[in-house]
Amino acid sequence: MGGTKNSTYLDVKKALSRRFSPQDGWQYVWKPLYGNVQPDCLLSRRVAGRTERVVASVDMAPKVGADTVKKLQEICRGLAAANITIDRAVLVVPAGAAVPEVPAGIEVLEMDAWRVVSGRIIWSKNLERNAVLQQELAKRGMA
Repeated sequence: MGGTKNSTYLDVKKALSRRFSPQDGWQYVWKPLYGNVQPDCLLSRRVAGRTERVVASVDMAPKVGADTVKKLQEICRGLAAANITIDRAVLVVPAGAAVPEVPAGIEVLEMDAWRVVSGRIIWSKNLERNAVLQQELAKRGMA
């Protein structure tokens, strides 16, 4: 279980880094605690004397539910109540996840390393390995 959790964390970090590059000054704080509010990740950078902040939340589910969106909105409100301005909210999901409950104010960021296939979340490398295996079996006449 620990290996899977660490692997997922790295995939989330890669997806966020593509959108919010550390080379552009973005700094990441994982699971910060502000009073009773704890987002999954808080990204920040200084630009022209102003601090930009982005709250990121992760939902590893085939369909994003209203409860996930509500939780992210509550985190944003809680941070605002603590005088921490939030410029954007980002929800990180597996590629192909259904996101009908996500309102326009929340940005959806898909992770390519994880995909939703037939209602299940599958690591993309397993899909690639399966395709190679099927090709090899077809070559040998075993498929």
